[in-house]
Amino acid sequence: MKFPPLTIRAAAKTDLWRKPPSTDVDNAPTVLLSTPIDLHKFHSARVTVHADWTTLYDQGGLVLFVPDEDVTKWCKTGIEFVDGKPVVSTVGTSRWSDWSLVPLPASAGGKITVQVERETKNGERVESLWVYIVDTETGEKTGIRELTWWFRHDILGHEKIEKDQIRNLLIGVYAARPTVPAGEGKAEEELVVHLSDFEVTLFDD
Repeated sequence: MKFPPLTIRAAAKTDLWRKPPSTDVDNAPTVLLSTPIDLHKFHSARVTVHADWTTLYDQGGLVLFVPDEDVTKWCKTGIEFVDGKPVVSTVGTSRWSDWSLVPLPASAGGKITVQVERETKNGERVESLWVYIVDTETGEKTGIRELTWWFRHDILGHEKIEKDQIRNLLIGVYAARPTVPAGEGKAEEELVVHLSDFEVTLFDD
């Protein structure tokens, strides 16, 4: 499934972040596929993201949600503006969020293609969701993060769960501007994130 380019605008104080003891913010603008995906059938998703990154924690990219027993777990990955420069950022959230950063290639110019993909071994789907940076010229993928628990509901002792226990996956793209821009008259300035080459692939079964 391939989708046309789109733009998302994010006002200040928008975020997707869950941190102890009580922070749970979920007001980032998102554009999700209208139909949930069977978690077992999901293979991969990718998008190219760029923006005029100027304010601390400006961000945008892919976002995935899976309802769990007591809380929705999610993953977001793309570009985030940290320490005065854009970097590749990934957050994995179950009960709480964690956060990892990878330098953006110098030649990237604030633009990157990221991909999330279910790991397979010997043709079998296993537990992990991998995050990759993709070189669009060569097709080479560089792994930057493994979420080992992402597909745990789809695996029990390396066997598929019963069909009546299938979980749905919501997937799409997002933008967020957690910090208010500095400078006179800039408090209401929105972050404008451009997303292109967004595609989702499923396994054939």
